[in-house]
Amino acid sequence: MDTSTILAQLHNAFNLSSDVVLSRHPSGAVNHVYRLQDKTQHIDYAVKWLGDDNFSGVNRTHQFVLQQQLCQVDIAPKPIWLSDDERIWVEYWHPNTRLAQRNPETLANVLARIHQLPVTARPLNLAARWQHYLHVASLSEGDALYDRATALRSAVLRSEQVDEDLVLCHNDLLYSHVLCREGNTPVVIDWEYSAMGNRYFDLASCCLINELDDATSNKLVSCYADILSISHGEAKEKFSLHKDIVSTTNALWFEALSESTPNELLAEI
Repeated sequence: MDTSTILAQLHNAFNLSSDVVLSRHPSGAVNHVYRLQDKTQHIDYAVKWLGDDNFSGVNRTHQFVLQQQLCQVDIAPKPIWLSDDERIWVEYWHPNTRLAQRNPETLANVLARIHQLPVTARPLNLAARWQHYLHVASLSEGDALYDRATALRSAVLRSEQVDEDLVLCHNDLLYSHVLCREGNTPVVIDWEYSAMGNRYFDLASCCLINELDDATSNKLVSCYADILSISHGEAKEKFSLHKDIVSTTNALWFEALSESTPNELLAEI
């Protein structure tokens, strides 16, 4: 969808003036992110075009409601509007913020805060999500990734049944998703994959997507364990168990994305 088409929908939704500006910002592999500013209407919003998402299995309406709750506990931007086709998401733009420091302590502190929030969400149900990715990617028995997922399935099911580790997870905590406000209070963005899940899946996912080496990952896990008074041995053992689960999830996600995204769009990613 081009910028003019997005802007036309936003005009109808927000009664924008002729002073409106829609500027493109850096974004991920699927979504496009814009900043919508209209001085006449006192508007400063973040706009996400969510694309023709036929592969992720994410229910946007549920995530919109969840982010409303997260906004109330001051950890996420306030969502404002979701288009009827769920392709355009609008939330408040947080001005006067900066990217958080790029160190494992930052990530550990943010993850610990998220995992202690008094907010519940729908379960991640990773086994079902894997099955969805396998279907979208047209993988079957004999494919290496299919067989790898099948071998790990029992571990995935056990992972989501450990009550003491079942918490609200972000599941996509890149450094760039943590913004600092005055007083270094963090606000976290891009909650579309958040769900109730195993805390160590969230930690392992964070390490993978930020491309942390083993030493930095261990430092993150140790810092997280200290914050929540978990023994280092227990934390590192459970973290290690989830590294394979996370790497398989990541591989399945990219296979599904590749299969469901037109080549001309993949060229832009």
